[in-house]
Amino acid sequence: MLRFRVFILILFLILVSKSFAQNSGIKGIIVDENNGQPIAGATLTVKGTNKSQVTDSDGNFTIQIKEGVYVLKISSFSYEPKEVTDIIVKKDDVNFISISISSKKNQLEEVVIKSTKAKQESVKALLSIQKNSANVSDGISAETIKRTPDKNTSDVLKRISGASIQDNRFVIIRGLNDRYNYASLNGSPLPSSEPDRKAFSFDIFPSNMIDNIMITKTASPDLPGEFAGGVVQINTKSVPDKNFQSITVGSGYNSITTFKNNRTYVGSSTDWLGFDNGARAMPSNLPTTEVFNTLNYQDKALLAKSFQTDWSINDAKFKPNTSFQYSIGRHFDIKNKVFGMLFSITHNVTNNFNQITRNEFDSGDSNLPSTLTSTYLDKNYSQQVLSGLLGNFSFKFNENHSINFKNVFSVNSTDLVVERNGQRDLTSTGVVSADVRWFTSNKIYSGQLNGEHYFPKPKIKILWNGFFSDIKRSIPNLRRNIYYTIDPNSADPIENTPIASIASNNGGPDYGGGMFFSENNETVNGGKVDFIKKIIFTDDFLTDIKVGGLSQIRSRNFFSRQLQYNMMTIGGNFDYNLLYQTNATIFSASNMGQIAPASGGNPAVNGFTLYDFTKYTDSYDAGSKLNAAYVMLDNRYKKFRFVWGLRLEDYLQTLNSRLSDNDYLNLNRRQQDILPSANLIFSATKTQNIRISYSKTLNRPEFRELAPFGFYDFTNQFFTQGNPDLKICKIQNIDFRYEIYPGKGQLFSVSYFKKYFQDPIELKQELNNKTVTYRNANSAVNSGVEFEFRTLLSSIFNAENAPLLDDITLFSNIAIIKSKVDLSNFTSSTNNEKERPLQGQSPYVFNGGIQYMNKDNGWVVAANVNRVGNRIAFGGSEVEPSIWEKSRTFLDMQISKSFYNNKLELRFNAQNILAQDLIFYQNKTNNSVNHDAAFVSLTNTVFTGSSHNDNGYNKNLDDTIWVTKFGRTFSLSISYNF
Repeated sequence: MLRFRVFILILFLILVSKSFAQNSGIKGIIVDENNGQPIAGATLTVKGTNKSQVTDSDGNFTIQIKEGVYVLKISSFSYEPKEVTDIIVKKDDVNFISISISSKKNQLEEVVIKSTKAKQESVKALLSIQKNSANVSDGISAETIKRTPDKNTSDVLKRISGASIQDNRFVIIRGLNDRYNYASLNGSPLPSSEPDRKAFSFDIFPSNMIDNIMITKTASPDLPGEFAGGVVQINTKSVPDKNFQSITVGSGYNSITTFKNNRTYVGSSTDWLGFDNGARAMPSNLPTTEVFNTLNYQDKALLAKSFQTDWSINDAKFKPNTSFQYSIGRHFDIKNKVFGMLFSITHNVTNNFNQITRNEFDSGDSNLPSTLTSTYLDKNYSQQVLSGLLGNFSFKFNENHSINFKNVFSVNSTDLVVERNGQRDLTSTGVVSADVRWFTSNKIYSGQLNGEHYFPKPKIKILWNGFFSDIKRSIPNLRRNIYYTIDPNSADPIENTPIASIASNNGGPDYGGGMFFSENNETVNGGKVDFIKKIIFTDDFLTDIKVGGLSQIRSRNFFSRQLQYNMMTIGGNFDYNLLYQTNATIFSASNMGQIAPASGGNPAVNGFTLYDFTKYTDSYDAGSKLNAAYVMLDNRYKKFRFVWGLRLEDYLQTLNSRLSDNDYLNLNRRQQDILPSANLIFSATKTQNIRISYSKTLNRPEFRELAPFGFYDFTNQFFTQGNPDLKICKIQNIDFRYEIYPGKGQLFSVSYFKKYFQDPIELKQELNNKTVTYRNANSAVNSGVEFEFRTLLSSIFNAENAPLLDDITLFSNIAIIKSKVDLSNFTSSTNNEKERPLQGQSPYVFNGGIQYMNKDNGWVVAANVNRVGNRIAFGGSEVEPSIWEKSRTFLDMQISKSFYNNKLELRFNAQNILAQDLIFYQNKTNNSVNHDAAFVSLTNTVFTGSSHNDNGYNKNLDDTIWVTKFGRTFSLSISYNF
């Protein structure tokens, strides 16, 4: 019924939209040719008409006009007049053009008007904007995103220079893991989406809702002070320049999933939308843990009957992946006032099957293979649902004043079934069969109300922003069960029949019948305001003074409950025959409590009951208040630009949790920091920049990292524990960059960076390698170089009149990074890891590709390759070496063809063509003596920091912990623009 209503709503929007008139016209931006700054108050006139316009505070203009070919005249005080010819306006279309104008040089009268063609002018102006950024930054646009097979934001991020993705969700920038990065949506902060790490899960947002993503890698006073890798700025699509509506539908095939066997269970009727409707919820009559533990055994058994959950796992077939998006945008001009709105709905379903081999080893010599003690084979059956709603509104009062309201609601869910089989102890014949039903749902709403105001006489611009974000992460009834077979090959039915491993008055991951519930609710709200004043001292010397402030309040409430079915041994004899029942019947209501009345003098026969092993630390409340103020000066003198200033951040963090009956954790920490930064840019020529940057930034502990809560992850069998003693990490950053913009959208750059960390936070194993926690190391150093280029084949072969070569673009970026963290403050180690790379840091990150795009024939062909070096997933303990993630190469391709004046597009994608295994290992070849060839040694030194690649993977010597197999994905979609 709900699907039918959604269909009717979309159909209604399509029909209603036909009543709106379409618009044609010219839209664009005017910038200073020398520095790329937008020019406010410039006058534009369409020759031969009465159409004219004045640019707003950001240099933007919009002129509505019917189809035709026009000449546009631009004039502005202290700038040379200019005419742009050959501006083509098509019916029901808006032509966007960027125009650069040059300042007058001591002339009293107007000179002869210079004329240029629209195509040439747009390229020239766009390059001026790109090279004028105050920070070292890299990004990706909606057009580029469209030419990749990426469905969500995490896939898109790995295309950006120096960025990679871990666990398919978390971004790593310049080799620094997710905790060192800051995420924002439309200029507003995004809180951590994860209950067990300081990270934002970027797979939450559909890629087709993104207008652009920018990663800023150097600090300035107007940016948040809490980052070291980069600030990830996601901007959703804005209101349209013209009326439009579009619809896209698609389907996908995975080589090891689609139409293959699937294992699933009964969930809820709304799982297809990405959330549970309450079918998995705890019974309403279940009391709190404190009350539950005071009940007698009869009452506990009665409550056990109220859980009417079906534990059976059933056979099915995987369906093809599906994708759908409908968007509609409207643009209105009302008496020189402009109103726009954009709505979009997205729904993607992705099915996956993975096979994972899991091994455990004893502790052996660091240079010799360990003894394999246990091995398991996991079969993972999952379905990911990604739904999104976008609603943006904008109102422009005049050229100088506007407001906009942006809203994004996203629902992301993963429904996972894992069936695990293997031997816990290879010295025995026993076989373990375990399974899990794990549904996780993320709901995110983010809204921003922004205003821009420019006052021409004092040359003051005011920018303000109010924001609110709400994240809800739910795990409703994660269920685990375990069976044990003494000897599958025995003729004895007692030994060859699986028996459920059920505890008696106990609980934990070693027993079956476990149920885990959790809710993580978090909100972020606040606002910020910026004041910008331009001061022109001379034609060559000008300054922008920018001052501003931010106030942000964040709160989190985390709740979890852990229940387990137990054998009921009080008040009668337990019926051990129940342990031989399968998942389909073992936990049915008829098996709870007393299941056979006492008769004939026989004792009562009992079944299962409930055991609540929820700990006090399984829930916590946390909050933070951040108040920041800054002053920034942007000085320009001829070819030099110096952006510098100070940022003051006052941060209060609280966390409350109960440790035991009479012991509480009440953290209340406040710290003030002064964060200076400076960026010097020297424009050697109109196409070349040299940048030098320095900044001080921070990395604060996340709520989860401080909380004493511990969580068992069935998939990797680790127990993650918080640490209330964590300190704030302080970071010193140095950057150098040389960049060239040779024209035609081309770019060449080389960068060097170095970062010094005091008290870096590392995720490491404890003495028991099944427990990981967070610890402050003494210090760390991270440094590296980045190379990037984007060029046309016509430029490489110096063939200006070769249209085919002009349509082919080559692009690549590579970062080579080295880090060293000092672990000497940890307990004396015996595994040679007192110094090692930072956890999560890759020694290199490579992206590359080739694209053919011809707008005349509508063909686009693109190929992308991505690879990151081996990196530490979990730092080592005093006796256990670190667990490394082996590098993999991803190869993706896309072919698309447009028809009917770009109204219809067919797109074929091939993703993860190489389908390489994901391997985690413990390195056993440290201090090895190898005799590699000179070239191999040099390559190893550059890309891994070691001539022998000591941290690399050697399948014959290293301990292979996990191996995951993946399939190739092929998809076909069709889009139509109305």
